[in-house]
Amino acid sequence: MHSKGSFMFQSRRPAARAFSVAVYLYRPGDGGLDRVAILLANHLLRRGVPVELWMTHMDGAAVSLIDPGLTLRRVPAPATGRRLSMIGQYPALAAMVRRHRPDILYSAGNQSNMLVALAALGTSTRAVGRISNPIVRPGQGAIAASLRLARFRLIARLCATTIVMGDHDRHLLRPSGADIRLLPRPTVTAAMEEARDARLPRAPGDPVRLLMVGRLAPQKDQATALRALARLRHLDWQLTIAGQGPLDGALRRQCEALGLADHVRFMGYVDDPARLATLMGQADLLLQPSRWEGLCATLIEALACGADVVATDSTPNIRPLLAMAGQHPATPVGDDAAFARAIERALTRPAPAALRARAVRDHGVTRALDHYLHALACVLPGEVAIAAPSPALS
Repeated sequence: MHSKGSFMFQSRRPAARAFSVAVYLYRPGDGGLDRVAILLANHLLRRGVPVELWMTHMDGAAVSLIDPGLTLRRVPAPATGRRLSMIGQYPALAAMVRRHRPDILYSAGNQSNMLVALAALGTSTRAVGRISNPIVRPGQGAIAASLRLARFRLIARLCATTIVMGDHDRHLLRPSGADIRLLPRPTVTAAMEEARDARLPRAPGDPVRLLMVGRLAPQKDQATALRALARLRHLDWQLTIAGQGPLDGALRRQCEALGLADHVRFMGYVDDPARLATLMGQADLLLQPSRWEGLCATLIEALACGADVVATDSTPNIRPLLAMAGQHPATPVGDDAAFARAIERALTRPAPAALRARAVRDHGVTRALDHYLHALACVLPGEVAIAAPSPALS
């Protein structure tokens, strides 16, 4: 991993040469959008595409995933909170676009889409946005939802293309007249398939193995799942929670108050993808009680590792996936009674392995990232070269 002071990108592209990409990511954190942005940058590098990773902060939970061969550039920003920091760094990012002249400036997710679109405005650089969380959140009021939708449609019009993860999001943005592309989520790795193949049936008399993976924050709403499990004292279960975040202490206290402490293990953030795949491969059921999501990575990961899932209706994007995988329908957000019923039913009616495998087939990392590569090539005028497939990712 290194930084360069020289100009990597050129302002004019000879015919049929590989185009250049700058991937903007605020920080290599522990979220799904962070991992996808890093995986995309790594993949472009291995496909022979000139690519740089532009970040506000160079530290974070996912920094170890960054390919050492990637060129990194720091985007200066005011020392404030994330949202204000991103607003304040517009002049610096716009200056970097004009100095380094990438053909494409890619935004990691919702919060940076406007920043990236404005930074590329008035230049030959094409902005590419990505919808990483719901355009309209479950339970959002009509006025707030209408204003949020109008803002997202405006941003989509400013971008050369916007990548979405579900038909629902594509339907919401289509009236903008912008170019909207539905792409699979790059999620399933060889380690996940190996974890699936290594699964062993639960021994008679052993407790049911439950798992929650995600940041311990209000969006993920682990509290609803804990309340649901308090309704299932008649079942023998053990829950592992993998994640870190501001609600760690509150969730531990909730376990104590509900009398669940002996059944719940907090193991913190798991930064090793292979270890996380092993955890999922050992689980009977993944619990996903989020309040909102784009298309939840952990849900796809768990299915790929051979586990069933119970999820809240955090986004309409997951409904087709759950149905295809033979899973229980999504339950209402925040409804612990419905979530408890879904857990019990899922444990008594596990889905056939073939359905789980079919549902996640298109979300393999290499296949999905090649879809991203072709989508990026399509936003540029004229003929561009796409490097031959590399065996580096499989």
